[in-house]
Amino acid sequence: MKQQKVVRTYPKGYLNPTSALSDALNSGWVVVMSNPFDCGKGEKGTEYILEKTTPNK
Repeated sequence: MKQQKVVRTYPKGYLNPTSALSDALNSGWVVVMSNPFDCGKGEKGTEYILEKTTPNK
């Protein structure tokens, strides 16, 4: 079964700007798409769509 989730990374100056993405990638998730998003004050972050195949129960 395939699962998907969304993880966002943020510009420098934010608390742990890439830790959620690093944790997900280290847990076997794979990036299938990414999109920029506006963080305000002219700064951009990136939103990642991640996918992981898990065994059926």
